[in-house]
Amino acid sequence: LLYSKSKVYVYRSTSKKDRIAGFICIVRGPDDQYYIAWTPEALLSEQDRESYVQVELCPNFLDGGEQQGEDGNPQPSSDAAHVYAFCKPVGEIASLLIHPPSLTQWYGSVILNMADGSSLAPMWFHDDESASTLLGMTRHWGGDELLVWMSHVVSIERSLEDPNRYEIHGSKTPHIILSKPSTPTESAVLCPSASPRQSTGSSADAREGAAATTSAEASQSVKELRWGILERFSRITRTVKDAASSFIETPVGRQVAPYIPPSLGGGASSASASGNLVKEYEGARIYLAKWAAQHIIQQQHEDGERESQLASGTDDAEASGANSRKRPRDQGTSSIWEEWVAENSSLGSFEVISTNRSANLPQPIRTRPALSAEQWFSYFEPPKGTSNDEFKILVDPSIVRRAIFAGGVEEDMRPVVWKYLLGMHPWGSTEKERGAIDRRSSDEYWELKDRWLSDRELKQTSDFIDQHSRIERDVLRTDRTLPLFATDSMYGGNDETNLAENGLPGSSASLEQMKDILMTYHFYDQASLGYVQGMSDLLAPIYSVYQDEPTTFWAFASFMRRMRPHFLRDQSGMQDELSTMAQLVEIANPQLHQHLEKCDASNMFCCYRWLLIWFKREFSFENILRLWEVLWTDYLSDRFVLFVALAILQRHADIIMDHLESPEEVLKYVQDLSECIDLNDTLKGAEMCFYKVRHRVNIVESARKE
Repeated sequence: LLYSKSKVYVYRSTSKKDRIAGFICIVRGPDDQYYIAWTPEALLSEQDRESYVQVELCPNFLDGGEQQGEDGNPQPSSDAAHVYAFCKPVGEIASLLIHPPSLTQWYGSVILNMADGSSLAPMWFHDDESASTLLGMTRHWGGDELLVWMSHVVSIERSLEDPNRYEIHGSKTPHIILSKPSTPTESAVLCPSASPRQSTGSSADAREGAAATTSAEASQSVKELRWGILERFSRITRTVKDAASSFIETPVGRQVAPYIPPSLGGGASSASASGNLVKEYEGARIYLAKWAAQHIIQQQHEDGERESQLASGTDDAEASGANSRKRPRDQGTSSIWEEWVAENSSLGSFEVISTNRSANLPQPIRTRPALSAEQWFSYFEPPKGTSNDEFKILVDPSIVRRAIFAGGVEEDMRPVVWKYLLGMHPWGSTEKERGAIDRRSSDEYWELKDRWLSDRELKQTSDFIDQHSRIERDVLRTDRTLPLFATDSMYGGNDETNLAENGLPGSSASLEQMKDILMTYHFYDQASLGYVQGMSDLLAPIYSVYQDEPTTFWAFASFMRRMRPHFLRDQSGMQDELSTMAQLVEIANPQLHQHLEKCDASNMFCCYRWLLIWFKREFSFENILRLWEVLWTDYLSDRFVLFVALAILQRHADIIMDHLESPEEVLKYVQDLSECIDLNDTLKGAEMCFYKVRHRVNIVESARKE
């Protein structure tokens, strides 16, 4: 194993959950042939993983170094679940297609084009997560490093037709001929004007320098790395500010303009005149904060997986989790990964108040399995010797709410249980009453829909035309990656044709039903609010459960009675939410609140999207179903969503205070947490935050009374 790079991903889809992390490496085989391989982390044992990381931090150079033996060679998996793994002779590669990181693409990629005409899946270099970057031992983009390493064993020449393509020749002469680089990421690694002899010498010097790196040189490397980041991301900062200024000019932007800090809102007019060098480098602090956040996100996922195993009844989950946290560190070389994982208490990162009274804080109950059909129907069972002919719930509703809060609801039970949570079926209703409610609701929906559908004069009004256009645009952009909402050729052809004609993808039967539901709701609620942009995001999860117009409509209407204040045109509802959020932060974490005030971010605008549509963009679609059914229980509070937001901020409080210094940095960092948050861990933390806040408020109230 000569060269290795961690956190090189293959994307199976556009969703972050479908990203497969692995190692890209260069291997010299027993036949003296050179191979390039990519192996998913999941296929490696802990020992092999450590070996790969050690080679990443201290490569075995071609002119020296000991072989690691056959165990170090990557082996592609035969399992269909790992079809992306490969191990190819370097001589079979025809060219490399390299796309470095840019202003529009956070991570760069490398594609291997084979001599037989095939191409392997793009490999995305997440350098901000790799061990060598986190430890400050490299200052170059991983794709450039791979290119230079391959130049040791093959002849590489940059294509004159496509500057992103590098053609590979069979010669093992270690040289590289490149035209002038067009991207800043290549400038320090590849020598465009060097002759083959000069390039060879440069590579040899690089190898000798890396092999003889001292602690002083490592320190200098870290400094150069920081300045390189500052230079690279100065343009990103300007782009973010320009995008924010453009957003303010849109209708939606004008609604939220009161919450946007002056440094963002006034950026368009003053950016060119400011000339403040420090402001130009603000984006670098966001990048550094993301580095620091990696171990938090990793720990969060591990905690969530461990809780899921416990909830599902895995006996050894707790033991294995404890062992992984308490692994002795005196047995040989300590693990690179252990150094980046903080010690975790039984309450995770959510520590209670250090007072004697805090010992009585309740333990979180978010560790139970999901509510099953068997458990649900047990609530209808009468005591022995009695009957329940009316088939109604016989236990206190708080017992049911607690069970759902503790573990959620199994998928096949959601259509039944959600009707109770959303108030469509009263908790004490009989089977006969529920049937009558469903029939009456269905008839009423079709009547409401027919009123606008059959009214020709109404369809000619400007309100109808505007709302119909707005609803169509919003629906056709909602959760299109889900199979349920995929384009159907029967409803307007394919996406390519539609995008070319009107800039919108095609439709489907499900999307057409959603359009009708939202249009019906607009006229149903027109006197109070009507349809407002963003409501389609709230409808999609409910529709996915029922896939029936009348039931979905009434479930959505019930949900909107709770969410209506969020969409008021005077923004009074969101002002109240953000104000309460700020108060909770001040109670739970005064240091964080003081830092946000210093950053001019205490208006909590960073949480605006979270609260507006209940984290719809932050979690996967399936996890949104789990989150919402927990929030609908109102078990601890009817505003428990605020404690969910508080729990996430608590998780990242140290990073925010250590690295972020302006409102736009806080906003950017918080928004980028999307799909990086573990739901179970967050709900457990939210529960602890609730107990902590309640405890502190009670202490204050007791002191006031005394």
